[in-house]
Amino acid sequence: MEYREGRNNRVLVVDDQEEIHQDFEEMLNPGSNKSKADELASVFESEVEDKFLPDFEIIHARSGREAFEIVKKAVKDQKPIAVAYMDVRMPPGWDGVETTRHIREIDNDIEIVIMTAYTSRPLSEIVSNIKLLHKLLYVRKPFAREEIQQMTIALVEKWNIGKELEKKNRQLAKSREELKAQLDNALAKILGGFLPICAGCKKIRDEEGNWNQIDVYLRKHTEAEFTYSICPDCKNEFYSELYDDEEKKSS
Repeated sequence: MEYREGRNNRVLVVDDQEEIHQDFEEMLNPGSNKSKADELASVFESEVEDKFLPDFEIIHARSGREAFEIVKKAVKDQKPIAVAYMDVRMPPGWDGVETTRHIREIDNDIEIVIMTAYTSRPLSEIVSNIKLLHKLLYVRKPFAREEIQQMTIALVEKWNIGKELEKKNRQLAKSREELKAQLDNALAKILGGFLPICAGCKKIRDEEGNWNQIDVYLRKHTEAEFTYSICPDCKNEFYSELYDDEEKKSS
């Protein structure tokens, strides 16, 4: 399974233990480190296993400061990271919680998963003063292979969908601004000078000398659309009998 062109599938693993990095490689990129014997054995295994996984680009950091610099450079290069798995205990230097706070100062979009094997630090303390809790998850070590696979797929997809929505909202806002500008310009032309209007029927004369109903004239010169109804005065003057009959039937 591969993401469409332009999709972000970058995953950052932050941990001071090399075994954890190897585990993530094996869980998210199964087969990438297979030996020839493994490849031969895989011929006799099911071809379905792990085929559902996208081609994740896994980036590794062994400390909090290294992770911060990686995220900072990724943002600067406009190649942001979608998901970061952050270990809590990484002595010496910044722990995972402090690293998360620093990363949030430069990247509000990244999905962060806090992971720990220790219970000495309660969740309430971990999430304290961390921004954007809807982009923060918490898992306990040891974790199941399928748990990390599904979580990564979901969070990467969430990041990409969020970016698509932002793009569409910007396009919609731009379209609204352009439409408003067009209407303003059209009305300015209409109202900027004398507008020939019939004193009797209220039709407007256009640039070609044709007389148009006001709604027809505005539709030709703007992108405005009209809906039609009847005001109380016209209803009483022209359609009083019709409306009186309807009121009697309803009463």
